[in-house]
Amino acid sequence: MTSDATAPEGTRHAPLDVSALGVRIRLAFADGIAADTVSAIRASWEGARLPYDAASDPAAVVPVSAGIEPDALAESLTMQVTLAALNARSGELLMFHACGVADEKGRVAAFVGPSGRGKTTLSRALGSAYGYVSDETIAFDPALTVQPYRKPLSVVRDGRPKEQVSPSAASLQPLPDAPLTAAALVLITRDAEHAAPSIEQVPFPEAIAELAPQMSYLAELPAPLQTVAAVCDRLGGVVRLTYPDASTVPPILPQLLDHARVHEAWEPAIAAGENPDFDLSEVRDAIRCGDRVVVLAQRWVHVLDGIAPRIWDSLRAGRSVDGIVADVVAEFGVPEHGDPRDLVEAAVSELVDAGVLRRR
Repeated sequence: MTSDATAPEGTRHAPLDVSALGVRIRLAFADGIAADTVSAIRASWEGARLPYDAASDPAAVVPVSAGIEPDALAESLTMQVTLAALNARSGELLMFHACGVADEKGRVAAFVGPSGRGKTTLSRALGSAYGYVSDETIAFDPALTVQPYRKPLSVVRDGRPKEQVSPSAASLQPLPDAPLTAAALVLITRDAEHAAPSIEQVPFPEAIAELAPQMSYLAELPAPLQTVAAVCDRLGGVVRLTYPDASTVPPILPQLLDHARVHEAWEPAIAAGENPDFDLSEVRDAIRCGDRVVVLAQRWVHVLDGIAPRIWDSLRAGRSVDGIVADVVAEFGVPEHGDPRDLVEAAVSELVDAGVLRRR
């Protein structure tokens, strides 16, 4: 996009409807936008374009304003469409900040990581051989059905807004003629010093601590941690991929999709009732995984270890401080150094400071 001239007053353009995470989002062009700007926007969204139907009711309408530099406008629209789609699917889908591709069977690998981790570069490397699903958000329901988001790829440029490139212009492959199903959830780490790509299993407590900040509307899911744990178990666990360069990843995609499935036992660990000394109402959900407890409180995930899981179990069972101390001593014994009550009080204070609970 290079032109920022506006069209004559009164010039109108038909809206553009796109599919994002399974919902219809409508781009409504303001009067007077230059025709070449509109054409460039339409071209960049060709991978997600839907036939325009005035009778169709979109999930959201994104206004496309005149008088904005074309490249900045294109980048802004990509963000606005993404936010509108995320909002529309809040509480329905597990939505990861991830790129993803699908093999010919429709099996999708989602590569999760924060901004700047190289997901768009990875999308281009993988999408040249496998069906491009998204470079921004991979979303699926608890049954693992994936909703594609074939948005333009956002390519970083020095000192300029990101360039919005359509999948076909980036030579990426179309989706396979098969239902899309999540098959691998992959945490990515790029390490130029790493000799070759490596795959390792990540225990759920560590995995959810990394996944949660890269999920949109996690807290709006029903029983959020239980939902994510069940999905991860259905996928056979979460793996970490460490790789030196994006070009080294496409050859190992089959290995990622067929990684050894691991079952990790977990159980709900939510409060059973009121506690006389503490308010646990900030906790949205909690699960126990072996000797650790994961809680979601105030939209933050906390992994409890040491004596904290025993303290949490006592808190949710309605035990007072004296009862908590007794439970900790019964499980761990009397400490060689220090008073057990002091140790419990210190651990409880950490939970209070973290926002997991409040003193009454």
